[in-house]
Amino acid sequence: MTEKLKLCPFCGGEARIQVTDDEGNLKSESYLEDPYSGVGYVIIHDISNSTDSCPIATNLDEIQGCYIYTSKQEAIDAWNKRVNDNSNEEKENDRLCI
Repeated sequence: MTEKLKLCPFCGGEARIQVTDDEGNLKSESYLEDPYSGVGYVIIHDISNSTDSCPIATNLDEIQGCYIYTSKQEAIDAWNKRVNDNSNEEKENDRLCI
């Protein structure tokens, strides 16, 4: 398992993981002590952590994409997945051999 998010593939900027409730409302880390409306995790890559020309950066504290992940690791794995990763190529090759 990895805990570090890769840099943005478009601008090289940083993304971060944000705690939410089940509906995607942003919460602080202290929310995890008494989560009254479920716990989720989202990726945020805002314009303050990117270049001016990044095609996927959002305004401050806007969620990147539409997914709410059930764990930090699931969010990390989703962000860190790249099309040209060897692990992805192996999975694609496995599908072709069926």
